Amino acid sequence: MSQSKPKQRKVRKWLMPQEVEVWYILPALRRELAKVMKFDRGQAQKTIARMLGVTEPAVTQYMLSKKDKPKRSRGDQVKIPESLKPELLKAADIMIDAWSRTGPSDNAYETTTREINRLIEVLRDAGVLCDIHREHCQGVHMDCNACSME
Repeated sequence: MSQSKPKQRKVRKWLMPQEVEVWYILPALRRELAKVMKFDRGQAQKTIARMLGVTEPAVTQYMLSKKDKPKRSRGDQVKIPESLKPELLKAADIMIDAWSRTGPSDNAYETTTREINRLIEVLRDAGVLCDIHREHCQGVHMDCNACSME
């Protein structure tokens, strides 16, 4: 009986930081925001799906614990640090408020976009984007400062 080799994660030679944001961080943020909106703020999954621009089945998948499901998407491979939960709660509250005032409107979608962008900036400032970039891209060195505006 032969033993199977452990599955190795593909590490790309090069990814732009923006690709890391789209492929890894955005799905992870949607997952964490959905959990906060559901478990901390009591929002319905249908409403959460509309706010985050995903399907209701996607929100259902977000609610399953990691031990209940395999890592199906790139976003599942990323852990948002617990220390950033206050920022997630703040963003969720702002989004929920916008939706409660206007429903699905241009203003509500703009507010959601603004908050997602703010969260990505928080992750970038905290060094989380760089950590994820190094983990999934072999061309990123430990002393890389390509995203620095200095």
